[in-house]
Amino acid sequence: MAGQLTDRYVEAKRIAMAAMDVHASARDALIGEHVGKDTELEREVRWMLEAIERTHTATLPFSPAAVPPDLSGQQAQATAPRNYRILRMLGEGGMGMVYLAERCDEGFTQQVALKFLNASAQGSPILHERFSQERRLLARLEHPGIARLLDGGVMDGGQPFLAMEYVEGRRIDEWCDAHTLSLNERIVLFLKVCDAVEFAHRNLVIHRDIKPANILVTADGVPKLLDFGIARLIEEGGQVLATATAAHALTLAYASPEQIEQQPLTTGADVYSLGVVLYQLIAGRRPYQHLVTPHLLSNAIIGGQVEAPSRSLRTAPANQRRASKSIPADVDAIVLKALRRQVSQRYATVAEFAQDLRHYLAHRPVKARRGRQWYRLRRYVQRNRWPLAAAGMVLAAVLAGLTASLLALAQTRQAQRLAEQRQHDLERMVDFQQSMLQSVDIDAMGHALTHDERIRVLARFDALGAHAIDRKQLEQALAGIDASGSASAALDTYVVSHALARLDHDFADSPLPAADMRQSLARVLLTIGSYAHAAEELRTVVKVRLQRLPAGDKALVSARADLADALYRGGQIDQAAQVYDAALPAAAALSPADPLQVAVLSGRARVLAAQGHLGQALNRQEALYAGLAPRLPATDEGLLRLRRDRVETLTQLGERSRARAELEYLVPLYRQAFGAEHPETLATTLTLARLLFSQENKYERSLALAQDVAAIRQRRLGADHPLTLQARALAASNEVRLALDPTTLAQVHARLDTIIQAYRRVLGSDNPQTLDAMTDMVRLLSKQDRYPEAIAMEREILAGRTRTLGPDHFSTLYARGSLASLLCGNGQYVEASKQGEQVLDALRRQLGEDHPMTLATYDLIGRIETSAGHWLRARDAHARALEGRARTLGDTDAHTIESASRLYVVLRKLDDAAGARHVLTTYLQPVIAMKPETLNAGMRSVREEAMEAVDDRASRLPASAGDN
Repeated sequence: MAGQLTDRYVEAKRIAMAAMDVHASARDALIGEHVGKDTELEREVRWMLEAIERTHTATLPFSPAAVPPDLSGQQAQATAPRNYRILRMLGEGGMGMVYLAERCDEGFTQQVALKFLNASAQGSPILHERFSQERRLLARLEHPGIARLLDGGVMDGGQPFLAMEYVEGRRIDEWCDAHTLSLNERIVLFLKVCDAVEFAHRNLVIHRDIKPANILVTADGVPKLLDFGIARLIEEGGQVLATATAAHALTLAYASPEQIEQQPLTTGADVYSLGVVLYQLIAGRRPYQHLVTPHLLSNAIIGGQVEAPSRSLRTAPANQRRASKSIPADVDAIVLKALRRQVSQRYATVAEFAQDLRHYLAHRPVKARRGRQWYRLRRYVQRNRWPLAAAGMVLAAVLAGLTASLLALAQTRQAQRLAEQRQHDLERMVDFQQSMLQSVDIDAMGHALTHDERIRVLARFDALGAHAIDRKQLEQALAGIDASGSASAALDTYVVSHALARLDHDFADSPLPAADMRQSLARVLLTIGSYAHAAEELRTVVKVRLQRLPAGDKALVSARADLADALYRGGQIDQAAQVYDAALPAAAALSPADPLQVAVLSGRARVLAAQGHLGQALNRQEALYAGLAPRLPATDEGLLRLRRDRVETLTQLGERSRARAELEYLVPLYRQAFGAEHPETLATTLTLARLLFSQENKYERSLALAQDVAAIRQRRLGADHPLTLQARALAASNEVRLALDPTTLAQVHARLDTIIQAYRRVLGSDNPQTLDAMTDMVRLLSKQDRYPEAIAMEREILAGRTRTLGPDHFSTLYARGSLASLLCGNGQYVEASKQGEQVLDALRRQLGEDHPMTLATYDLIGRIETSAGHWLRARDAHARALEGRARTLGDTDAHTIESASRLYVVLRKLDDAAGARHVLTTYLQPVIAMKPETLNAGMRSVREEAMEAVDDRASRLPASAGDN
């Protein structure tokens, strides 16, 4: 029923808007053509047309005003609830009437705002549902800035009512004018409104009708947010959902483009409406206020060409100039970012919007201005397709800008009385330049650098009259050039390194300013993957600040945090731990939820996990998250990174269900907040791919995700960037598991070898990621029955793990277990058994009996003993693996069935018919009965192993012992 009403409303609105575009004399014919004999639809269309012509700022959909409004409240008196006395009408909207009433109940009297559905709305199921929804939403919103719900219910006649806190105040724009507030005072008042809206969003409610009329300011200056009549929930069943817009009310002048276009809504709709309100508060008029018809106004909003508030203020009549004689560029940028046409280009949250306003009030750089400058620059590059010469000019301009910043910083020493202001200006310039360099489109820059050279080479080739086949081969060779890698190298060599070389010469007498610039440039090196170079520069920064700053200075903590991160990314785990430990005392003294404190504490926990101290790491991450979650918005980057770290720790601990549940929430949240190609979104997607690979054997899905991330990173960062190699390596890991035929194995071998060589070149031979890729190569060699080569490489991996992580790290133990498996496959059972028992003892001691690695090692020992013909020892090992896996993973998990198949074969060898029959009926027969086409590749392989075990039994045992 609700769906039919929604469809009727949408169709009526479409016809009404079409009728507005034709002359009044032709409207009847147009309406008749579209509605046919549907009288109810015709009545709805004419109702909308009448209301649209009345005013373009009225609330939609409109209710017919057949009955004059009751200003006294006497008509409502007879139908009011028994314990309320109507005093007078406060207002009337599209679906309801609001009265001032006194609640008289058990000896106390309280003034309330009493809301009823008006007579024309009572017959509408949609408006009845909206009224009920308002009550449900208000019941969950307890905030000083939101008018509270006091009571609600249904009267004897069936008419619903709401009793809300009565706010005696004035509209926010009128209140600001009456008190002649300055620009900054208006922004401070507006921030209180943002706090209320952010609270509603945290409680999963979108207001959808924010406007000055719904924001009343009390006599003591407290703004109150009213009227949640068209609000909607943004989460149902634990899933973040867009809000449907069909059949909804809106105030056109404050509506977002997606509301007008009836697109699914997010909190971005409220961000837009808040932007309109702020525009009106500071400029004295709304955007597009000069447009007088709904049709023109709708088109303007959808078009998105908003005039800056400062320009609007200059052209406004003198009596409308409210805030000040001028509006700063920072405020212009903030308002325009909130009013962007695309939701993805606005502030991600109201909290982010408010934070930028606070930055402006504190004379700090605002995010809106940086983002807007780069957005224009990037669009300019895309339009003009700069050739190599223009790209060189860009590099020269960047270098000139950096040099100018260095000179400006040196000059501040010559004018002491202007030092503070100039320092502030310099920080903004450096912040902008660092942001610009970090966000350079490496792919576009690389193609610009190589495009002209390719054309020249091909032209020269054609001039020589070479053969067409040779030219095709040359084109293929040129197309294979890594343009992104060339751009990264150029940025490092010709921009960043050149600027760093100038620092020692130009700032020899100003070590602290030079350290500031060096740290900024080191962050650019981190972005382009030059981890070793970044760590080298950051060590210099730490050394300078240690000599000249107090031990607890925030700048020193910042440098140590960046250095530890560079070391961690470069695989120097123990050195990263030492640097984090040095930063911890000063970081702990910072205010709670300070981004720098979060970076240090979460970074130290991340390194603990990398060192193999998984339990300690998880405890720190859980405690840190519990303290930060109430203080930070859900989309805070530091909080989201901490949650992803926790998922990775849970994955390594084998807590698959907890990790998967968290990722199912995080991945869509990252995509909604930052976009599909944001670096943090890509990292989270890769975390999901890693979980699917290591814990769930879902190789096809993991491969698809890893390939998607690898393609985006290669385009943006280059083929040899460490983050690109990370995604390519995970894709290769899945391909190793899925490859079966010799041709595919050879292709995967070539790709994996390329990745290993790139890792050795970029990160070094002992880097953990290099050794991980080599581990996949070992598995591939064993699938090709090249055991001597696989054993030699595994011994190399084991030596590298031992050198960098120590003998008892779980990665070292995994390498030792892999060596034991290879030795078994090569018939070296004595050494294989020795290596396997050594791994088992260490894992039981460190991770416990039921950890997935421990149970996998029991299974490994069982296979070694089976191959050696030690049936009793094989039985005991496989039985322990099966019992643990069945208890922790379930009877139908792939790992459980794997152990069951192997135990079954051993039991039949020992003539234990009863035990074999129990394993067969409990574990093997259910999976054999599954349809292969419904299973993933990993599970199909396990099913085939179970069938082979059963078939082997049928061929060797009497029929009486093989009863199925």
